[in-house]
Amino acid sequence: MDYSKLLQIVLDIAEEMLVAGAEVSRVEESVERMLSAYGCPFERINVFIITTNIQTTFEDPDGNIITQIRRVKRNDTNFDRLDYLNDLSRYICDYRPGIDEIRDRYLKVMDRPQHSLLVKYLSASLVAGAFTVFFGGSFLDGLFALGIGAVIAFLQRYLKKFNENQLALTFTTALISGLITVILFSGGMADMNYILIGQIMLLIPGLALTNSVRDMLLGDIATGSVRLLNALVTAGAIGLGVAPPLALTRLFARIFSLELSIPVISSADRTGFYLYAVQIVMAFLGTLGYALLINTSRRQSVTGGLGGAAAWGLYLLFHEYFGGIFIPTVLAAVFIGFFAEIMARKNKAPATIFITSASIILVPGSALYYFVERLIDEDYTAAFMYGRTALSVAVAISIGLVFTAIIYRFYLKIRSGGANA
Repeated sequence: MDYSKLLQIVLDIAEEMLVAGAEVSRVEESVERMLSAYGCPFERINVFIITTNIQTTFEDPDGNIITQIRRVKRNDTNFDRLDYLNDLSRYICDYRPGIDEIRDRYLKVMDRPQHSLLVKYLSASLVAGAFTVFFGGSFLDGLFALGIGAVIAFLQRYLKKFNENQLALTFTTALISGLITVILFSGGMADMNYILIGQIMLLIPGLALTNSVRDMLLGDIATGSVRLLNALVTAGAIGLGVAPPLALTRLFARIFSLELSIPVISSADRTGFYLYAVQIVMAFLGTLGYALLINTSRRQSVTGGLGGAAAWGLYLLFHEYFGGIFIPTVLAAVFIGFFAEIMARKNKAPATIFITSASIILVPGSALYYFVERLIDEDYTAAFMYGRTALSVAVAISIGLVFTAIIYRFYLKIRSGGANA
């Protein structure tokens, strides 16, 4: 066995898992398990991974020390690919195939077809439209947002041909889609505030922000710090992109003496069974669309959508009982964590797939929008409040998911008799 080539293909798998959206701890564990399956002493395998770098040093059965480093520059969330790469790593651990067979199976996974362009456009439309209504817009607002969502999906695909820098792409997409929204709807035909919030949910780095806090709470400070910085910079790019269209609306208002509507932070603050029922339905549709957008399989997308709808229903229930945002968000995130672990075992897929899709419903996209809006209005007190709300929700989601992860790992250790789970 050529262990240098073995490490090379193992890191190929690890890199693509990381790019596809796997959490760092899962990738590190996968590398360790695959190498130890071929007789390498587990205690002599050292793996260090952050979102942009993979470093691995290990000792092979003959006592040779082998090291390889990878620089990861891409980010292309693809949960169908992650699912099959995860299966491949398990297959390697169970059957210890030769390097050529691993390479063939790896290439087959990489060649798996993704969702068609039509599905991607429809998914983006569904996300924008559903979240527009979810955050308080009318059904007419949601209908208009469907078209804006498709425009954003087109812009992301088209602009990527000229510049693959994710920050530049996010800024440009937010700017162009925001200008289109302002030009079309500033006259009052629809509430552009809610439409803008719906389209921001296609760009929001809320999950990156949440995962960064989650990583740090689990002790992975390096990865958490990198993710936090990336999330904050991405949020800044969205804010810079949305700011000119919002400033333009203020100009229109002054010229034509228009009265600007000031939306509430979340339609969760409204009451009534009908409105709650609409929110839960929109939560399902928005989560379903988001799952499809990141190339989750159709069956798993429906499962994630149901998880998101159930989580929001519980959030509303806890919101009525406890009040506030923080505690209901923590409890809803705990539900998502356990739901994801159960569905992962049932579907033999990474729990990350279901956590990511279902958690989108809790992400504070509206708070980010209102934060930027209040900055434009120079209402710094309100801007601070919305910024604090966004951070508070991100921390609440992270606490709920971390609590679930700790409990689940403890359960696995008990079940395995105290051995490493």
